[in-house]
Amino acid sequence: MTGIAPLFSAGEDESLVSREANSLTSTGRWALTGDRKGLERKFHFKTFKAAWDFMNSVATECKVQKHHPEWTNIYNKTQIRWTTHNPSGLSSKDIHMAKFCDEAAAKFGELPSSDATSPGSKEASPLEAGDCSIIPGLPAAPLLSDERSRFRVKMETKN
Repeated sequence: MTGIAPLFSAGEDESLVSREANSLTSTGRWALTGDRKGLERKFHFKTFKAAWDFMNSVATECKVQKHHPEWTNIYNKTQIRWTTHNPSGLSSKDIHMAKFCDEAAAKFGELPSSDATSPGSKEASPLEAGDCSIIPGLPAAPLLSDERSRFRVKMETKN
């Protein structure tokens, strides 16, 4: 974790959680969050379905562990942040779920990262949706509000 110590959740075995966090961050895939209270990572899959299946797998484990992430998904990319909110800080639950995510990502065919920067760095590129937002029948250029209304009415009258 490059010399920056995490802020631990109260009641945690700080030595153990610190060793486990160092193990995760030493690979360069996980990074300590900017507020030092969690871990974050980007995942990249071949398809949206693979990314979604990965997220469903994580969500199922979240229910078992009674612990949820902060996450985003854009097309075939997912960014996950594990932090404990009460008591605030990095906890063994965050470590467990980060490890689970690594295992699940391998199971669902995670692609090698084309972005070697850590998720928390300023150089990290934003997630991009690719061409998934092109919908047949919709113009590629942004619609003006009156064009959207006409298009919506036109589509509703077809059904």
